[in-house]
Amino acid sequence: MLDQDLKNLWQKGPSPSQIHLNQEVLLQEIRAEATATDQKIKTRDRREIGVALVVLPVFALTAWLMPFPLTKLGAGLVIPWCLLIVFQLKRARQNRVQDFSAPLQEYLHQYRQYLLRQAQLLKSAWYWYILPFTVCMVLFICGFPLSPGKMIFNLGIILGMSVFIYLANRHALKHELQPLLIKVERALSALKE
Repeated sequence: MLDQDLKNLWQKGPSPSQIHLNQEVLLQEIRAEATATDQKIKTRDRREIGVALVVLPVFALTAWLMPFPLTKLGAGLVIPWCLLIVFQLKRARQNRVQDFSAPLQEYLHQYRQYLLRQAQLLKSAWYWYILPFTVCMVLFICGFPLSPGKMIFNLGIILGMSVFIYLANRHALKHELQPLLIKVERALSALKE
């Protein structure tokens, strides 16, 4: 009786065309999410690079005009920090999938590498984005002759901004990149079977 049940189960299983259809649905879903994610990444990169290119001359002028040495140092350090932001974002986009006509498995491998690079960018933002920002701004603020209350208030704002940037990067990593990366890896393993 058990043998007959197994035979029936085997015969009632999905046909290869149904399996292929499920892979096609999965791949369409991945491509749709990939397009949306790539658009978010492009928007983020444009915004960050645009802000860096605006902030760079403002702080260069501030470093030149300010009479306070620590403020000059903080403002001067913003310049290489802005250039670092542009460099990091441009470098992370180098692995972007350009050839959408590539075989499916190759496309998914390329897209996986791109997502891993973007995930690494977000994971490492604390040392190439947040830490330099915090150091530059603390030096900038500490150079001004402020009362202790105003100094603490301004440093609190800097700390709050740093925490916000950290949490925003973690949120993007956890809720956008990692779920898509899991889907791409599932699709790759389904194609291998």
